[in-house]
Amino acid sequence: MFSKKVLTGMVAAIMALPLTGCGFFAPQGPHAPTELQEFEPLVKAKVSWSRDVGENSGYLVPAVTDNAVYAAGENKIYRLDRNTGDEVWSVETGANVTAGVGTDGNYLAVVTELGEVEVYDAEGSLAWKARLSAETQIAPLVGQGLVVVSTADTRVTAFDLITGQRAWHYQGQTAALTVDTFKQMAWAPAGILIGQANGRLLALGVDGRVVFDAVIGQAHGITEVERLIDVVGRPWVDQQLMCASAYQGGVVCMGAMNGRPVWEAKVSAVTGPVSDAQMMYVVDEEGYVHAYNRYNGREAWVNTDFKYREVSQPIRIGGTVAVADLEGVVSLLNPSNGLVVGRTELSGAVRAPAAQFGYGAIFQTVEGEVAYVLQESLED
Repeated sequence: MFSKKVLTGMVAAIMALPLTGCGFFAPQGPHAPTELQEFEPLVKAKVSWSRDVGENSGYLVPAVTDNAVYAAGENKIYRLDRNTGDEVWSVETGANVTAGVGTDGNYLAVVTELGEVEVYDAEGSLAWKARLSAETQIAPLVGQGLVVVSTADTRVTAFDLITGQRAWHYQGQTAALTVDTFKQMAWAPAGILIGQANGRLLALGVDGRVVFDAVIGQAHGITEVERLIDVVGRPWVDQQLMCASAYQGGVVCMGAMNGRPVWEAKVSAVTGPVSDAQMMYVVDEEGYVHAYNRYNGREAWVNTDFKYREVSQPIRIGGTVAVADLEGVVSLLNPSNGLVVGRTELSGAVRAPAAQFGYGAIFQTVEGEVAYVLQESLED
C-alpha cells in the first residue's frame, strides 16, 4: 500500500512519507550549523512568560485571539491567559496532535495522528470530529463558517463549522517531492490561499471554486530534486500586498485586491515572507535572512550569521525582527541593516512561525515550551 521513493545520490536528504509516490526533501541536508557570532547587545530580549504544553513534531503553531492563547502538544490542547501564560483549561484529544492550532476566536481545530480533524468551542468542549483522507502537518483554517484542511494527498477539504458535514473538496496534483518545512494556508480577499508543491499559489473561494492559480516559481533542471519547486511557509496578506515564496523559486508579491504582479525576487526560500511597513523578510535554504524593500522588491540586506541553523520565519518584536533556530536561540535583528542586537534562548528547536501578540511574539518549541518574548531596553 505504501512505498518509499529514494533518489540516487540523495539518500541522506530524502525522508520517506507514508504516501505512494511522494517524499519529503530536507533542503539543509547534512551540513553542520555555523556557530553563533558575538554581537554588541543594544536591546534585551525578555521572556515575559513561559508554559510547557508537551512535545510535538515542530510544526504546531500557537494561536492568539482577542482573549486567549491556544496551543497544543502531545495529546492536549491548552487555553492560556495571554498576559500571564496561566492555564485557563486543557482538554485531551483523541490522539497526539500533528497539525494546529487553527481558530476564529470562537472555535478551534486540530488534526491528530489518527487522521481526524477535531473541532472544539472556546471553552474546550468537543463540537465534532471527522475522518480525513490522509495525514497532515498543516494547521486547519477556521473562519467564514468553515474548517478547511489541507492533507498530504494534496486534497483540500472544507467542513461546515457548526455541523462538521463536508461542504466541498478540491483535489490537487500529487508531487514526487515536497520540501520538509512549515506550511500554512491563509485567508485573503481573493479567498483561501494554499501553496502547492508545483510552485503555484492557489486561491479557492469559500464555495471551493478556483479563484486564481498564480505562478510563484517554475521548475528547471533534469532530476526530480533539481525540478523540485514548492511554495513554503504561510502566504503574506495585508491591505496592499499578497505574497508567497517558493523553494528553488522566489518571492512574488501581487496586489491584494486584484492579484496583479507588483514585484518578484529570486531566492530559494524555506519560510514564507513576512512584512512590516518598510521591508519584506524571508529565509533561504542556507539560513540566510533576506530583507527586501516591500514596495519594489530590491534587496536591502542579507544576514549570513545563521547558516544551516534552520532559522524560523522572521517576526517583528518591538523595533526588531526576530528569528529562532534549531537550538531554541531567539535573535533580534536591526531591521535597517540586519545586525543582531539582542538574544535569548528557549528550550528546544523552533521550527514553526511565532504568533504576533502586542509588541512581542509567542514562540513554541519542539520540547513543548510556549513562550512570550518581548524587546526591552538594556536599562530595564
